[in-house]
Amino acid sequence: MGSPPNLTPSDAIGGDDQRVHDDAIAADDLPIEIFLERYPPPIRATALRLRELIRIAVPDAVEGVRSGWSWIGYGLPDRRAKRTFGWIGPERKHIHLGFQNGVLLADPDHRLHGAEERLKQFRYFTFERETEIEDEVVIDFLRRAADLAVMPSSARRALAGGALEAVEAD
Repeated sequence: MGSPPNLTPSDAIGGDDQRVHDDAIAADDLPIEIFLERYPPPIRATALRLRELIRIAVPDAVEGVRSGWSWIGYGLPDRRAKRTFGWIGPERKHIHLGFQNGVLLADPDHRLHGAEERLKQFRYFTFERETEIEDEVVIDFLRRAADLAVMPSSARRALAGGALEAVEAD
């Protein structure tokens, strides 16, 4: 199953995000810097800062452009596949940092978006510029999202079903 044509992160955020699976999003060979050239300078700068934070938080992350989704996906290598944990979704006026299983992340301060849209899986930050990023907060969410990605799917289902508690900050 390939990614839907011309579907942007906003489309995914506004739609049924259950259709996004780790193996459904193939990475393109397009360099990240080339992919970002079509966005305004403040959005590019914010994307590059988020990219740095991902490298700090999850040094083993594998990144790749998902042109069908118009985002940069991040995952962790696993025995059989890459486990997607997050994505950077640039748009003309703002940029998203999203989490594949974000609904399972503890968010007591309600910093993440997605619940108000009744998304079943994703949660995300939205930034208009680099200066809005709180490094420590973003790094914490990235690490917890990566931890979720490598959990067995049965453990994630138990979290979703309420049998376990959401992944909280250290």
